[in-house]
Amino acid sequence: MSVCYWICQGIGIRANQLRPFLNTQKCVQLLKEQLPGKEISEDGFDIDAYLYGEPFENLADVFTFCDDTDSLTYGDNGDGESYFYYPPSYPWERTENEPSSIAEVHERVIKAVFRLCDMTREQVETLIDDDTYDYGCG
Repeated sequence: MSVCYWICQGIGIRANQLRPFLNTQKCVQLLKEQLPGKEISEDGFDIDAYLYGEPFENLADVFTFCDDTDSLTYGDNGDGESYFYYPPSYPWERTENEPSSIAEVHERVIKAVFRLCDMTREQVETLIDDDTYDYGCG
């Protein structure tokens, strides 16, 4: 039996901190974009019905779909805490759409959060961790 370990490391946010700020209308709109043809209603909407593999892995996965630069990723620690974040990279791994500064990473995270949450810029900034680090094993 082998044990797997993985790391969530970079600049990001614990997705569960954003849950209280989710806007139902914004969530429904994103889901309608991602799941065309599926009937999604605001009445009795529960984001959990779309998590855990149907079609998203977790809440952090949903936020990665809000990043129009396709540079943010997600991960979890295996104990229910998920993160969406920009991982560290080497210069030779970078693509043209990679951010060039920490401030640019913050802007991408903020923009993604605004697509689903009703928050101020300052509220989002206080949740961004420039040293996100967690690991999981399974």
